[in-house]
Amino acid sequence: MTLVIKIGGEAVEAPRQRRNLARQIAELHQRGHQVVVVHGGGKLLTATLERLGIPTRFHRGLRVTDAATRDVAVMVLAGIVNKQWVAELQQQGVPALGISGGDAGLIAARKLRLGARDRSGKLGFVGRPRSVDTRILKVAFRERIVPVVASVALGPQGEYLNVNADEFASAIAVALRADRLFYLTEAGGVWDADRHLLPVVRLSEIPELIEAGVVRDGMIPKLESCADTLRQSVGEIDILSPDVPNVLVQALEKVVRGGTRIVKAA
Repeated sequence: MTLVIKIGGEAVEAPRQRRNLARQIAELHQRGHQVVVVHGGGKLLTATLERLGIPTRFHRGLRVTDAATRDVAVMVLAGIVNKQWVAELQQQGVPALGISGGDAGLIAARKLRLGARDRSGKLGFVGRPRSVDTRILKVAFRERIVPVVASVALGPQGEYLNVNADEFASAIAVALRADRLFYLTEAGGVWDADRHLLPVVRLSEIPELIEAGVVRDGMIPKLESCADTLRQSVGEIDILSPDVPNVLVQALEKVVRGGTRIVKAA
C-alpha cells in the first residue's frame, strides 16, 4: 500500500512521541508499504520567532508570514524539525530522506489570497499547493527510502511559501493515489457538537453532518477538505491520536480504538 502520514501538533516535536511514531513507521516500512511522512512544526516556529524578536500574528487562523517569518519557517521546518525526524527514523533502521516541497519540484504552490478580490497580500508568503511532481517520491520508493517532507513549497517567482501541512499532505496523497492518508492530530478524530467521537464518517454523510450542526467550528473545514481528498482517488482517511499505542499499525488493520475513519462507501 501507499501510505501518507501527516504528523501534527505536539507529536511533531515531542521526543517521546517522535520515537514511538518512528517505531511504527519502521514497522510499516518493513512490511513493504510505501510510506511518505509530512510534517509542520508550528510550535517550534513560534518559539524560535519569539527568541529572535519577530512577532507572530495570525489572520483567520493562518500565520501571517512576512519575509523574515518565512525565512525562519524554512530554517525550522525544513531544517531542525525535518532532520530530527530523519535522525529518529534512521535510529529505527529506516533509510530516510529529508526534503521539502521545493526539492525536485515536488510541490509548486500559489500565493494564498483571502478571497477572489483580495489583492492586499495580507498573509504574505503563505501558499496553497497548485501542482505535484511525484518523481522524487517514486525514486525513494524504488530505493526503499522513506521521504520525510517539510510543508514549505516554491511559489511562481521561485520564492518559498509556508503551506498548511494538512493541505500539503492531501495534495501528495492525491497525486500518489494513496491507499490511506493518516492525520495524526491532538483532536484524535472527528467529534460531534456533544463531544462524542464519530468512529466512521462516510463521504455521503459529510454535507448532512455540517448542515445539521453535528460538527462545528474547526471540524467543518477539516471534513470538507477530507471530502475533496476522497473524491480524488485516495482510498481512505484516518484522523488519529498519536497517544494511542501502535495507532498506525492498528488503524491499517482496522482494529484501532479511537479515531475516525472517513470512507467513500455508502
